[in-house]
Amino acid sequence: MFSERLWDLLKAYINEAIDAALEERGFTKQEQQSSQSQQKRHKTAFDEFQENYEKYKKYQQQSNYYQKSYQDSYESTSQTNDQEAKYYAWLELPYGSSFEDIKKSYKIMMKKYHPDNFHNNETKRQTAEKLSQKLNEAYQYFEKKYGKK
Repeated sequence: MFSERLWDLLKAYINEAIDAALEERGFTKQEQQSSQSQQKRHKTAFDEFQENYEKYKKYQQQSNYYQKSYQDSYESTSQTNDQEAKYYAWLELPYGSSFEDIKKSYKIMMKKYHPDNFHNNETKRQTAEKLSQKLNEAYQYFEKKYGKK
């Protein structure tokens, strides 16, 4: 955006160029003065437009800031809820179960799906390792959430 001084110089240069062009075409001083008064009216309308536009830009910036901050907070809570729901599903529990239920389910499922139980079958052991990693991740999340350890 132009600085205020540069803007004033530009307006003065444009006005001089308009005056010179009008003189070349034979307009009298009175006609030039009437056209200058029209230009002043246009300038004031332009200045008013420019002020309103600056206000609008400032409003848009504030609006975008608040919308972004609201969207960020909404996304973070929805991601947390989705993540929690995923962890409850891994532990085969309904959403919102207590930490005691989580602990019981974790112990039962780890006994059932521990990789050492499948030492004879390599594919089942690998699947059990992946599942036990998921169960550990879920249990660690709930330990942090409930502050238990």
